[in-house]
Amino acid sequence: MTIATNQSVKCAEDEIVSVDLVRAVRRSDDYSSMLTDVELAAADERYRKFLLLAARHPGRALAPTRDIDLMWHVHMLHPRAYFEDCMHLFGCILDHDGGFGHDVCEAPILTQVFAETAALWRETYSEPYTGDVNCWHRCKSYCKRACKSASGLEVSHVSR
Repeated sequence: MTIATNQSVKCAEDEIVSVDLVRAVRRSDDYSSMLTDVELAAADERYRKFLLLAARHPGRALAPTRDIDLMWHVHMLHPRAYFEDCMHLFGCILDHDGGFGHDVCEAPILTQVFAETAALWRETYSEPYTGDVNCWHRCKSYCKRACKSASGLEVSHVSR
């Protein structure tokens, strides 16, 4: 992710997104059944924290978790609001490199960026970046899908 600004973060967490993303997800046929109301509220809060983390670390590549990526996609579906919110927070558009990591040669980079993002998150918010919120299957400890979320590595795309 590249953020072309070094301005200090001036926004409170609740002021950085001008769209009701929880409502937008609930109205979406594609996303409405993915998360419970509690998980959706947590995803919304985590997305806002992700944006603040990006603002605090301009130019740093960050990798969102699945729940954060969902909220990011929904935010981008409101282009005027996304543009204005990004300009207000970063001074430019926060670029989303969708699909990064799907190519075999990119996977190690994504894993490294995700680990760095998790470390920044823990340092900034004193809480883990990964956990049950990453898995949309809600299978928790009895996962039968053998997905990477059990190891904490199920991540989405890198933003640069």
